[in-house]
Amino acid sequence: MITSRNPATGEVLQNIPSTELNEVPEIFKKARHAQMLWASQPLRRRAQVLLQIRETLIDRAEDVVDQLVKENGKPRQEALMNEIIPIADMLGYFAKRGPKILRDHRIPLTLMKHRMSYLNYWPLGVVAVISPWNYPFMLPFGEILMALIAGNAVVFKPSEVTPLVGLKIQEICNEAGLPPGVLQTVIGDGALGVEIIKNRPAKIFFTGSVATGKKVMAAASEHLIPVNLELGGKDAMIVLPDADLDFATSAALWGGFSNAGQVCASTERILVHERIAEPFLREFKNKAETLRMAPSIEGKNDLGPVTFEKQKQVYDRHLSEAKSKNATFVTGGEFTSDRRFLKPTIVTGSEIETLAVYNEETFGPVVAVTTFKTIAEAVQKANESPYGLLASVITRNIRMGEEVAKQLAVGTVTINEVVYTAGLGETPWGGVKDSGIGRSHSDVGLYEFVNTRHIHRPRSQLSVFKSFWWFPYTDLQYKTFRLFLELYRRNWLDKLKALPHFLTTFIQFIKGDPRI
Repeated sequence: MITSRNPATGEVLQNIPSTELNEVPEIFKKARHAQMLWASQPLRRRAQVLLQIRETLIDRAEDVVDQLVKENGKPRQEALMNEIIPIADMLGYFAKRGPKILRDHRIPLTLMKHRMSYLNYWPLGVVAVISPWNYPFMLPFGEILMALIAGNAVVFKPSEVTPLVGLKIQEICNEAGLPPGVLQTVIGDGALGVEIIKNRPAKIFFTGSVATGKKVMAAASEHLIPVNLELGGKDAMIVLPDADLDFATSAALWGGFSNAGQVCASTERILVHERIAEPFLREFKNKAETLRMAPSIEGKNDLGPVTFEKQKQVYDRHLSEAKSKNATFVTGGEFTSDRRFLKPTIVTGSEIETLAVYNEETFGPVVAVTTFKTIAEAVQKANESPYGLLASVITRNIRMGEEVAKQLAVGTVTINEVVYTAGLGETPWGGVKDSGIGRSHSDVGLYEFVNTRHIHRPRSQLSVFKSFWWFPYTDLQYKTFRLFLELYRRNWLDKLKALPHFLTTFIQFIKGDPRI
């Protein structure tokens, strides 16, 4: 039994029966049968189902917002803006673009002009989507809809912290007319995740912590199952000396504290030029202290509660160490009396870069601030992290921002923006280093959900003849190809010198070769 609770109040929302482990093989059997029927549908038909899912989502939007507020705790504004609208947009985008992305793609050939090659895409089969609690609607739904347009079936395990939100995704898809078995939602803890892997999905799409991602990858390797991992982040914002302070501090505020900082792309480190550090911190503090903490049900708050009880242990450890090392708490650093909310926290100090709060993922409303003297130093500090998901550059000089961006070892860099590109269907999302493997969204992300088949054929019936390099090997054949190699020289005069010899030898080859 999985118990769903309201993190702002502790109220039990519902007790949900767990999926029995011995049911998983039958779930996969049903999924594999449904997948074959679903994949046989034309891409345009699958696209129409996505559009119907979008209509149903819009009809059920308030219901989904209510569930997100109750079970995840986020403000109503964020539930609508950060979870539902991105999915509505992605459903439309992949319904429109999916058939174009997945149609056969010609490959230009420079040598074999009498033949042609193209790429043909076909579904993986049954994929597993294992999702987190921080964005329990947007993150899994984005992967599910890409799997569906590509012709896959999905076994979906939502986080045991937010199972009711996961079940909303299933309800919406069922109501929209998605065929039975194409999407099946299973409820349980880590043991269920292990059982899913044992049943050998064609691919695993996991979003969560680095530690759990490594376990998923290790278990998948036992069966050679490919994985797509979207893991943690310790995302840096670089504030250049020309930045507008009002703009920069507002960006830092939303980047660091939206979703109560429970975002893999949250701005957890801020590197600000030493010349503007003091006024930046002063204005950042003033804005942070205006944020309203309260249960989200009434829609009158900016920060919701800490969603996952165990995450508080990380906050305690990071903040306790910072206090023991005499770090400067610009604001915050404490829980509310009921320990359901962590006050927006800004921490800095001369030793900040040696502390866990600066180096390890906090995943909460905590921002560590340090300074830099030169852009080279800022880039070096930003890149000195095991993570590489997202970074931000704040500047009035866009060209300078781009120069800095191209030096940052991350999957995405936003210039004068923070966090939100994970919700764009058109752009790839994913990281490097400990932030994960693979990409989601965009053309690149959709290709993660298909096998790629290369087909190589004669250009026409007239070009069907035996190839020159087939058996038997002859001296004349070798001379022909040796002269052919001369045509790759860079200098055109050298090419021309070889051409007469090539033509003569080639004619001799054709005349004397019984295969032609």
